[in-house]
Amino acid sequence: MAKKSGGPNKSQAIRDYYGANPDAKPMEVAAELSKKGIVVTPAFVSTVKSTTMGKSAKKSARKSAKKSAPSVKKSSTGAKRGRPVGSTNKATASNEVSLDSLLQVKRIVEEMGSVQDAKNALTALEKLMG
Repeated sequence: MAKKSGGPNKSQAIRDYYGANPDAKPMEVAAELSKKGIVVTPAFVSTVKSTTMGKSAKKSARKSAKKSAPSVKKSSTGAKRGRPVGSTNKATASNEVSLDSLLQVKRIVEEMGSVQDAKNALTALEKLMG
């Protein structure tokens, strides 16, 4: 059973904010709630949003992602999240990406707030490393 802290219910605050602002990004939600004294991370916001999203919305999101995503190379060992034997974290010549790499990138995008924010960060990193 969850402990009662006597403070605000952070998850409910996130759900309420998304009720009023359905297109808000996790970083935006975290920033707005922190102004009200409710400190949450964008990753926590993403978690709450994904667990409260309806089943049909999840299904349609998977369908649209499946249409636009590059093909995923599955593990030859049969492991659900393992890398193919002899693979690296980089994309192969045929534009295939390991499932493990995609899951890592997904976590990063959720923490950044959007794909565009992640792209901007990668561009900045590329300039620093180049």
